[in-house]
Amino acid sequence: MSEHSLDQLLDRALDRAVADEPGPSEERLSEGRGHLAAALRATSAAPDRAAPAVPDRAAPGFAVGGTAPGRIGTRRGRSWKPRRVLAAAAALAVLTTTGVVWQGAVDTSHPAAAASLNRAADLAATVVDQPVGPGQYRYVRSRYVGVTVEVGPGTAYTGTATHELWVPTDPTSEWMERRLDDGPSTWLPGKEGPGSPPSSPSNLLGEFRAPCGAFSYMAAGQPDKCSSTGWGNPSPEFLADLPTDPQALYQRLVADSGQYAPAAWGTDAGVLSAVRGALSSGRVPADVRARLYRALAHVPGLQVTDERANLDGKVGTALGVRVGDDFMEIIVDPADGAFIGQREVVAVDRDLPVGTVRQSSSTTTGVADALGAAPR
Repeated sequence: MSEHSLDQLLDRALDRAVADEPGPSEERLSEGRGHLAAALRATSAAPDRAAPAVPDRAAPGFAVGGTAPGRIGTRRGRSWKPRRVLAAAAALAVLTTTGVVWQGAVDTSHPAAAASLNRAADLAATVVDQPVGPGQYRYVRSRYVGVTVEVGPGTAYTGTATHELWVPTDPTSEWMERRLDDGPSTWLPGKEGPGSPPSSPSNLLGEFRAPCGAFSYMAAGQPDKCSSTGWGNPSPEFLADLPTDPQALYQRLVADSGQYAPAAWGTDAGVLSAVRGALSSGRVPADVRARLYRALAHVPGLQVTDERANLDGKVGTALGVRVGDDFMEIIVDPADGAFIGQREVVAVDRDLPVGTVRQSSSTTTGVADALGAAPR
């Protein structure tokens, strides 16, 4: 089995350790795939909550807060955004010929999700953040992985991209971003097209510097990081103004949810998308992160979707809501409440197989002494 297979969605669903038994028959493989698909369909849609029809889109959470939307997780040819800024990438997680058989689902109830988030909040509240001193920079590394589906020809390709961001303590000073492809895009097996798949436009790669993070690749008229703050660009002032009570913070998220997700996705998805944007910024201190977890515990449609989600080599608990054919998730480290990242996982076997990670991003933070320097 590839590292990106069932470990990314249902690692705990092994019938037994693969190494303990001989190679499975095709009949057993087919049975296992059927059990997995049926279990996902059964647990993914909460009763009395019809899954909304989802317009084709760029990945939620990546576009909030002033950065032009990416092309991660899109279905080319029917995208709801005319501008495609990032042609990023992907990891495909599917059942292969290793004989994994579905045994049972994790506890997908909302109480289980709420309990998991409240535990993470308790842990996050004890964390002491590394301070950013004068002349230093908050360093944020984001690694994007995703699948781009070309609807017309039915092809699909994968790739990865890494963005590094240096944020000064004074936001009016110079910011720096380094944007790199981790390698050429590759066709998904069985969904190949002619020639080589597209890669990121060259004008979106390289190093960019600008006061207030107004980088040259940004769309004309797009506000800089100083003049427009919010969930995707959480300034210290924005964070300080948030309610401290979890229920009140949840209501604030509900009020803001329409700005971060189309109405068809529903309020739960809008709330989660706003929180994902904030956490992915790498600029939310531990005490506010704890409050956000407690606020998310009030989202009625939230469920534990994977207790061992592997994202860029880090394993955590995935919590998500159903949005059309996918699960929209955040992944939290159960050891210390750290935010590992976000992803979307296919829940309905349609353009991609059930269990495919349609897109993901991991977030790593640190403190650097100079623009372009690695964190200490």
